[in-house]
Amino acid sequence: MKSKHNALAALAAAASIPLTAQAEVTPEDQVIAYRYSQYSEDDNPRERTITPETGRYDIEVHQLRHARPLGEDWYIDSQMQYETLSGASPLQTYEEDGKSVLVTSGATIDEQRFDLKVSPKRYFDDGSLGGTLAYSTENDYESIALGADGSLELFDKHTTLLASFSASYDTLSPTDIDEYPAREEFDGKNKRIVSLYQGVSQVIDKNRVIQVGAGLTHLSGYLSDPYKTYDLRPDERDQFTISALYRHFLNVGDGAALHADYRLYSDDWGIFSHTLTARWAQSFNTSSMQFLVTPLVRYYRQTEADFYTLERFPADEFYSSDSRLSAFGAITIGLDTRAQWQNWTLSLDMQYYTSDEELGLIETSDTETPSLLTYTILSFGTEYRY
Repeated sequence: MKSKHNALAALAAAASIPLTAQAEVTPEDQVIAYRYSQYSEDDNPRERTITPETGRYDIEVHQLRHARPLGEDWYIDSQMQYETLSGASPLQTYEEDGKSVLVTSGATIDEQRFDLKVSPKRYFDDGSLGGTLAYSTENDYESIALGADGSLELFDKHTTLLASFSASYDTLSPTDIDEYPAREEFDGKNKRIVSLYQGVSQVIDKNRVIQVGAGLTHLSGYLSDPYKTYDLRPDERDQFTISALYRHFLNVGDGAALHADYRLYSDDWGIFSHTLTARWAQSFNTSSMQFLVTPLVRYYRQTEADFYTLERFPADEFYSSDSRLSAFGAITIGLDTRAQWQNWTLSLDMQYYTSDEELGLIETSDTETPSLLTYTILSFGTEYRY
């Protein structure tokens, strides 16, 4: 199911937000790139897991990318991704004898996922206009999405207006119906997502640039998790974000940049969150090679959803014990490295993520949430430009 990949998707999205002090121009290079990533979750705590299996997900990801100019003003970017996933999934968390305990599915999940995305973009003298068409399929899920984005440069290209739109339609077909007959009623259920973003980027001077923006996302359809017991969520959800990104380019060593990002999030399920991210990108050059080393630290905290519960047999209108809807905090540390030689670039990246109810700092929960995640991502990539 698509929600299994939230961690990978969130990290990829956070890492891909571009912000530079230079005007947009049509890329001239053709690009061929490959990346391999390994995502591994730590086991659930044995003393809180009442089913035999304590293991979590392991995911391997292969990504291919090809991008090239089309004429003088067009550029097309094509990406393909293949994932294999195995492991056990949390079914329910509930309180028993004053302690929270976890029930898992056992090591029954063994799936594959295939994604394809094509993104053409047209560049103008004072901006750009692009589109995206994406398709994703896996054992129990199918999704098709489209999007559009644009930019308009003003005031001698010191100010850039940004806007984007995306929409997706997802269809669910749960697996293991023979073992879990209740899942059959969810077969064919769908989910629709529409997102809007508007922002502005401002060059402060030759070394500093800031970007602020706001986003709105509306989800409708089947939003519960069919792989969890006692999970019934509203069929609509509105999400709102405000973000600010700051870049400061510094004359340190062979060149450096400070990246500082903040995001405020709220939704009508009662979740309110803050995300703070800081990076330091440091260049090191030799006569024939260029190196870029970027350490990262991120802090995240959120409140719990209105219907989050640890009752074993909940009777409210809506209910879920999904740890992603609980109150918790999380810390991510990472290190991205790049080595460039002539037309080749090699990359090696690592991220470590841990979450805990005590890391929320404010409005912490008195009840432990044993299914909160700790995971590691290791990635290796190569890119050739010509």
